[in-house]
Amino acid sequence: METQPVPNRRIVLRSISATMALPWLESAKLFGVEEKKDIPKRFGFLFFGDGIHPPEWWAKGSGQKMELGPAFETLGAVKGKLNVINGLEHSGGFCGGHAQGAAGILTGQRPLRGREIRAATSMDQVLAQKLGDKTAISSLVLSCERAVSGFHESGNSMMYASHVSWASPVSPIPPELYPAMAFDSLFESRGSRSQISILDHVGQQLKDVSRKVSVSDRAKLDEYATSVREVEKRLERFTASPAQGDTADIRSKRPPEELPTGVDEHAKLMCDIIAMAFQADRTRIATLLLTNNLSGQIYPFLGLRNDHHSFSHSWQGQDFAAITRFWVGRYAYLLEKLDSMQEGEGTVLDNSCILLANEQWTAHSSPKHPLLMAGSLGGSIETARTLDFENSKNRKMCGLYLNLMERMGVKLPAFGDATEAHQGV
Repeated sequence: METQPVPNRRIVLRSISATMALPWLESAKLFGVEEKKDIPKRFGFLFFGDGIHPPEWWAKGSGQKMELGPAFETLGAVKGKLNVINGLEHSGGFCGGHAQGAAGILTGQRPLRGREIRAATSMDQVLAQKLGDKTAISSLVLSCERAVSGFHESGNSMMYASHVSWASPVSPIPPELYPAMAFDSLFESRGSRSQISILDHVGQQLKDVSRKVSVSDRAKLDEYATSVREVEKRLERFTASPAQGDTADIRSKRPPEELPTGVDEHAKLMCDIIAMAFQADRTRIATLLLTNNLSGQIYPFLGLRNDHHSFSHSWQGQDFAAITRFWVGRYAYLLEKLDSMQEGEGTVLDNSCILLANEQWTAHSSPKHPLLMAGSLGGSIETARTLDFENSKNRKMCGLYLNLMERMGVKLPAFGDATEAHQGV
């Protein structure tokens, strides 16, 4: 067993074929690993495009009396760690056109039309550039829908519709679409195994650690190992099987020939991977693009036969309401997962800020951005609130981004269209 060098300061198990970082353990000092006094803070951003079903997207009140609308029915278990934010916007309403929304949501700047690709560095990548050297992976950029090429009839590159993370104005970060590849990168898998679990490669080391730690840490390790193996089993269903007589490792054939057949399982796997990455401190910044703008996602498990974008033009109907509820449900799944992970005196969710956003209120309309925020960033953000900025003098969403970055230790004089951090959050 080796320990990850400073600054990660986590117990890390290594083999020839894989690396497995362990969650925060109160017993880490027994192995010569000194945990930082301050538990790390994380930022996560989930995006789905083409608007929401407004009649069900509401909340009122705060604390124990906070009421959630039908769109948020799956968030009941984490209501006390949630903020529902209404009325924030990016100046100029440029996200109202489908083809610019994804590229603008985390940058606050209008992308350039025409053949030249130019957006802006996104907020998650500002954090990654400032804080990414503290972890093995500077940021996770994941997607549940393939990126789109070509140009929209509006004259915008379709890259703007399918990338939320931008390393620079001209460099969108290609999101990882395959859950198996994301999982392997998380554990530094070398792909030379013969259908062997990560846990098998570091099994004896894990047993050695388990024997020496406290009872509560042992339970945490058991839970973590169970979660890793459960995700592995689900991934195996989507990995191409070797031909008859071929003994090659099926994981050496990645990327697999097939993705999960349903976006419901695809999104769930990606949320599991983000949760494990945060728990083991492999990264502190993650983005997950659930749908593109002009999305072609389909939802047969909801009894729907058309594509996402087509339904968005009937945003008043119950079909689109079901899609909105579904994506909020996947957000709730990630939040509950993070909240089940004990870390210090709180949970991983308590030490995170996880946003869910959409670029439009309804199809082709962006007077404000649907936005949910969960977690308190180590107690620095008050939760269980309904925050309404619709009639406020300061409605800049980038002001919120400046606020969050400052809470994570990255203070900037300006970002996007904002020159000061939003003080109302």
